[in-house]
Amino acid sequence: MTIFRFRQKASQLIQFWQRKFNSHSVFSLQSVVLIKGILLSLLSIGVFLYITDEVMDLETRNWDVNLMLAVQKTHTPLLDVAMKSFSTLGGHIVLFGISVGLAIKFWIRRQRPELFGLLVAAVGGTLLNLLIKACLNRDRPQMWALINDDLNTSSYPSGHVTIGLIIYGFCGYLLARYFPRWRGLIYLGTFLLMLAIGWSRIYVGLHWPTDVLAGYATGFAWLNASILSFEIGKQREEIRRKQV
Repeated sequence: MTIFRFRQKASQLIQFWQRKFNSHSVFSLQSVVLIKGILLSLLSIGVFLYITDEVMDLETRNWDVNLMLAVQKTHTPLLDVAMKSFSTLGGHIVLFGISVGLAIKFWIRRQRPELFGLLVAAVGGTLLNLLIKACLNRDRPQMWALINDDLNTSSYPSGHVTIGLIIYGFCGYLLARYFPRWRGLIYLGTFLLMLAIGWSRIYVGLHWPTDVLAGYATGFAWLNASILSFEIGKQREEIRRKQV
């Protein structure tokens, strides 16, 4: 009920802001994007803080272990291959390659808002994840491990999930923006990919379920900040073009 009331208040605030600025104002879209981005980021931060508090108080220990054991029972040779593949898609090498490739493309085409948004997403998201890991320093599960990567880093929150959601989410947002006809399929594909990456990190035994949930919350918060940076830059670019 609390979340429902929060969404009601958020919707009312956005409607007020839309009425305050007429549809022809150059600040209209920018203002709505600003409010939505801030509210979604705050909601995600609240979820992250709640999960973190429960984890630090060991309230989630039994739930984490029981879910890990349930996931272990689903192991099959075919699923092993699939989950390892999804885990790789959320890995540093793949995400770094995607980020560098897109950065070069945006630089060559002089797409400055896209480049700035990508830098905020990739660099900022990575630094944020490393900072949280260093502060909390949670041990990884010692139950099993189908792959041997990141074993010397903190478990909380999942870096694969956090940074993967930011990078793939930002790419999905850009694609949906430029191909609105396929927006639904693009968002669905991005959503399913992130679910698969998150589940794969539990499946291969390298993360507790709460690591993954916290990764989603952290990643979604920073994704909104990255989208906000891009949209503000895009609006400023359009205003400059109109003034020329």
